[in-house]
Amino acid sequence: MGGAVGYDIAEVLQLTQERSLRDKARTLLDAPVEERLLYIREDHWIGYPAAQMVLAKLEDLYAAPDVTRPENVLIVGHTNSGKSSIVREFASRHPAQNDPHAGQAELPVIVFDAPAVPTEERLYTHLLNQLGAVTRPSEGVDGKLFRVRTLLRRLGTRVLVLDEVNNLLAANPRIQQQVLTSIKELGNDLGRPIVLTGTEVALAALRLDPQVQNRFPPVFLPRWVLNRDYLQLLASLESFLPLRKESRLASEVIAPLILEMTDGLIGEMILLVRRAATEAIRTNVECITEKLLRSLDWHSPTERNRLSAALELGAPARPS
Repeated sequence: MGGAVGYDIAEVLQLTQERSLRDKARTLLDAPVEERLLYIREDHWIGYPAAQMVLAKLEDLYAAPDVTRPENVLIVGHTNSGKSSIVREFASRHPAQNDPHAGQAELPVIVFDAPAVPTEERLYTHLLNQLGAVTRPSEGVDGKLFRVRTLLRRLGTRVLVLDEVNNLLAANPRIQQQVLTSIKELGNDLGRPIVLTGTEVALAALRLDPQVQNRFPPVFLPRWVLNRDYLQLLASLESFLPLRKESRLASEVIAPLILEMTDGLIGEMILLVRRAATEAIRTNVECITEKLLRSLDWHSPTERNRLSAALELGAPARPS
């Protein structure tokens, strides 16, 4: 394992196997079971290198001055690669501000999901709903666009994030291009950056219009591989687990097993570790072991896709 991945496994394991629990996790070691399980299900931010790189890019966009042609970005990654977590962490660092004396509210970062059935009007309706504005069917596209522009300027919005833009592929190419053009023009009109997130298929949607494609250069979130950053990620995950025994997720046995079971996707890793930690507490094992991981009713994304394809073809689906 050591020579194959190009790093000193002994050095990394020395760094990661000494468990260092977060203060909150440590205080919960003797807490009731349900309280410990509730903490495991909470979201915890882990600033791994790729996420920090994307956050730094978003902060640059946030600090940029108003311009007629603002810089934008498309964050690309597989489903469960951490895209949404990153943009929501970014938004949490720039929370809404309310000044009751001035009667003024500010919303510097807005994150909203692309409509499942995309049209230009539904895009504006989604955004107005995110802002808590009442929408009326009789308002029409132009009326909704006018209110979107007015509200975003009034709220001092500096970065607008459209999550899961690959939903656009549910529309025909003409509608896709129309929605993408409206997104680009909204950014131009406001003079502020727009951030899109999506899977690889989002790249295909943007290719429909070379001007739109050029305005949204991609930043990629790759799958995890067995290296130092990955082992440190596992150590960070373990630090949030209020388990009474050390699991050593970064060990030579468990680390590659978690990678195999999750296809190298951080969202899958978090779900798997949460489920394993929950089982460890409920069974009084109090640590995550290879045996426990293999006992879970769990299939990797690749296995789930294979099983789904088999069912669609009417073939018996047997887990590998």
